[in-house]
Amino acid sequence: MSPELETVTMKTSHVWLRRASVPMAIAVIPAVLFIGLYILYSIWTLVVSFSDLGLMGRSAIHPSFVGFDNYIRLFTRRGFLESVWTTTTFTFFSAIVGQCGVGFLLALLMKNPRIKVRGLVEFALLFGWLAPDVVAAFMWNAFASRDGFIGVLVLDTIGIDRVNLLNNYAMEVVVIANVWKGTAWSYLLFSAALDTVSKEIIEAAYVDGAKSIQRIWYIILPLLRPQIATNLLFVTIWTYAFFTLIYALTGGGPGRETEVLSILMYKQAFEVGKLGMGSAVAMAMMGIVGFLSIFYIRMLKEPK
Repeated sequence: MSPELETVTMKTSHVWLRRASVPMAIAVIPAVLFIGLYILYSIWTLVVSFSDLGLMGRSAIHPSFVGFDNYIRLFTRRGFLESVWTTTTFTFFSAIVGQCGVGFLLALLMKNPRIKVRGLVEFALLFGWLAPDVVAAFMWNAFASRDGFIGVLVLDTIGIDRVNLLNNYAMEVVVIANVWKGTAWSYLLFSAALDTVSKEIIEAAYVDGAKSIQRIWYIILPLLRPQIATNLLFVTIWTYAFFTLIYALTGGGPGRETEVLSILMYKQAFEVGKLGMGSAVAMAMMGIVGFLSIFYIRMLKEPK
């Protein structure tokens, strides 16, 4: 490129950048406002967690600073630790094993040209993903109640007494419901990621005698390491803070069997009326999710 042409090109690009700077700045404003509000809300929640702020009574008008009392009571009470275990169990089986594992397997299976039900599978997954949580909860309640689909059409047919699955197997039901609700994200991500895997590498491994499991374990999974870690990061964060579907389906019951941390936070803040304690639960959740996020981000780094 001649010096004159290079000078003209640089001047043109500078003019374009100056003209585009204002629209670009305007486009960034909503994102900056959103992040700013999120930071302010997080700071407010942290401050409230050190107080006895309530919804009613004296503490609603004149809250007092209580230091770490909320956190001490939180970590010394059995209910909080039970909710941590319940949330971790729910996240592991519904997000990590369920959404991520099932999404990967389905994406792998649907790449097989002999599979003729790809459209049906994708419709079922996308329907679950797009359905509002309350609608999904209503559907699963209709499936799992004593007089629902499973009780009438399945248990009666095979001669087993009907049971209310939401009473007897509440955790299993909410896990399956969340797997159906969120697997579409993992499926779409892994389906796109599998398209980037070189067919020549897979064919070379096949020629060398590698079985299907070996090709998946030693070739496909290592190549998809960044996508797997990214997917795990998102589904773990989403599921650990999951609320609407579980609350609409079981309300945290029966007893406290499905009382995840988000439901415990809601009950403490709005049913009991202790905003300070509810904020402490929220900060504890943020700490746990932050730790898990750091773990997954480290997974994104290429092994040396």
